[in-house]
Amino acid sequence: MSNELYNDLQKAFDKEMLKLLLKTDIRQRYPEPEASRLCQQIDDAAILADLLEYMAKEMRKTKTENVEW
Repeated sequence: MSNELYNDLQKAFDKEMLKLLLKTDIRQRYPEPEASRLCQQIDDAAILADLLEYMAKEMRKTKTENVEW
């Protein structure tokens, strides 16, 4: 397994664990239906963060591909 692949896997695991910890804490602190609404916002924020990360990676890749030597 390459170092880059390992780092990507570790980052994905860390993000998922953080999301689960936040949702568990929310469910313990807030009653329904507020807990479900807050957990849905956590999921939405995670999706947005993944999208922004993907877009940044694509922009960097495009930028390096367009460099003329």
